[in-house]
Amino acid sequence: MHLAATGDPDPSAPPAGAPGPDDHAPSGDDERAALVRSFHEAQRALAELLLAQRLEPLLRTTLTVPQLRALAVLQLDGETSSHRLAEVLGISPATLSGIVDRLEAAGMATRRPDPQDGRVRLVAATERGAAAVRRIAAQEDEPLGLLDRLDVADLRALTRGLVALTEAARAAATGSDEDDGAPER
Repeated sequence: MHLAATGDPDPSAPPAGAPGPDDHAPSGDDERAALVRSFHEAQRALAELLLAQRLEPLLRTTLTVPQLRALAVLQLDGETSSHRLAEVLGISPATLSGIVDRLEAAGMATRRPDPQDGRVRLVAATERGAAAVRRIAAQEDEPLGLLDRLDVADLRALTRGLVALTEAARAAATGSDEDDGAPER
């Protein structure tokens, strides 16, 4: 171990037990395989941490699963007829009526007559209902403020890697395995 004048370890020296410049360096294929394994392990660990964070709003909600499903359909499709909403959810109109009654009472949905056919009732999510769906499903905020915790060098490397991974996914999706002339990363 190298010691600086202060007696502290030299920060540029390899860690104890790490291969030095004269030791056998792994081949490119070995290094690639090790990096892929390390990436997958980190990805799994991050996914577990983020899953726990994403489940938190679901555990705090007072919405029932049928109410959440109804709001989700309204969020995706916009205002729709009660009959169509019941059909999409696979429930009876009577069951849907109870669900929408409770959503209306909570200020998360509204009902109004269809201007073209007064017998039809249109259902829509309110801003409060849409916000509840976003809190639970979309989680608009960046998870845990993680990017703010990275220094510029790590953020640059992460961005470069994510862009490269996105490009590889696009190429795989289009079946394009052609070399685009980009240097190997």
